Amino acid sequence: MSSSATSRAESGFSLVELLVATTVISAVMIALAGLFVASRNMIQQQILRIETLQALRATLDNLMRDLRLGGACLPSTGSFIALAGVNAGSNDTVATRSGVVDANLTCVVTTIRDPMPPTARELKVESTNGFAEGMRAYIRHPNGTGEFFTITLVQPSASMLQKDGQSSQDYPAGSGVYAIDERTYSLDTSNPSLPVLLIAINGGTPTPFASGVESLGVRYKLARNCPPCDVVDLPANDSEWMLVNEIVVSVTARSRVPDKDGQYFRRSGQVSVKPRNLLPGSGGL
Repeated sequence: MSSSATSRAESGFSLVELLVATTVISAVMIALAGLFVASRNMIQQQILRIETLQALRATLDNLMRDLRLGGACLPSTGSFIALAGVNAGSNDTVATRSGVVDANLTCVVTTIRDPMPPTARELKVESTNGFAEGMRAYIRHPNGTGEFFTITLVQPSASMLQKDGQSSQDYPAGSGVYAIDERTYSLDTSNPSLPVLLIAINGGTPTPFASGVESLGVRYKLARNCPPCDVVDLPANDSEWMLVNEIVVSVTARSRVPDKDGQYFRRSGQVSVKPRNLLPGSGGL
């Protein structure tokens, strides 16, 4: 008996046993591979969803913040307009202007001390605090008119700002000078596979802000015929721009790449924003 048992153990597994074991192991491996692939696809889809939601949320949050500050620290009367835009269906452009604010929440604004003819490029001001080279600024005539310019030099010791070009009119002493923060949002759809939301700050080169934003729609509610108030795709003239008291922004974001079925993951959102939220320290220069 002992010799027979030893002989059986030394003979190893039979072919049938090996085939059964191989079949079982193969089935387990196939099941694990399928589970791995399914898990990987699920994780990739979840990543795409998160990225899309983040792009949508970041876009809406920044638009809300910038549009809500539109007109802050800037003239509320006269010809100054805190908003601008282009109507292009689902590919709109919107720009908002607000005043620069110091760390102590004081608006960066000053006045010129001497009359300034159109040819002058140097502004002798009461204070240069908060102004910087390369900054956008707005000079306002007491009659309510004004214009934008870029600061090319700041000389605190001489209380002087230098501008980039000539002015369109004379400005008397006491004319206000405001530091401007201008932000323009637009879409770049030149690459259909990956549309991008761009932002241009103070007239600079547009730079990518959020990938996958394929639709930007902006409508303007006017303080006219209220209620329910007129809503337009774009104010027709300066008079209508001055009537804007609410902006409705619609955004659609999609995933960077399609899923395994070739479908993009999309999410849309809409916000309503009231601009000209004036900050402490704003003046009526």
